[in-house]
Amino acid sequence: MILTPSITFGNVIDKLNETGRFTKLNETLTKSGLNNNLKGNGPFTVFAPLDDAFAAISAKTYYGLLNEDNKDKLIKILGRHVFLKKITSSEIDDEIKIKAINGEEITIKKVNGIVYINEAEVVKADVEVSNGVIHYINRVLQPLN
Repeated sequence: MILTPSITFGNVIDKLNETGRFTKLNETLTKSGLNNNLKGNGPFTVFAPLDDAFAAISAKTYYGLLNEDNKDKLIKILGRHVFLKKITSSEIDDEIKIKAINGEEITIKKVNGIVYINEAEVVKADVEVSNGVIHYINRVLQPLN
């Protein structure tokens, strides 16, 4: 009998912490309280902006969002990046529209084999976690209207 090792994936937050490439995202998730949700059962799909993606946001704006008075705004921004179902890149043929957890309709499309969510490019897709999947993106999602 051949035993195959079982592979255990951590949850979304475990994986974001483990990589060391999401310190700003982790900080905002903690400040908003969404980090606790993303430790839950899911399934979740998270389009996770890398630390470099936050460079397009001024330091004043970024640190302003961490202020307790702006918690609702922070949750709305982060909510664009999270979906309550598992969406892998292989499921995207052309273009789909789907509601994020903040209620906004978000466009996910594949062009020449590259997945985009609104204006952000997925730079690493389909990182499996115990409660869903994470896609690394190069921009923080802004409202389109």
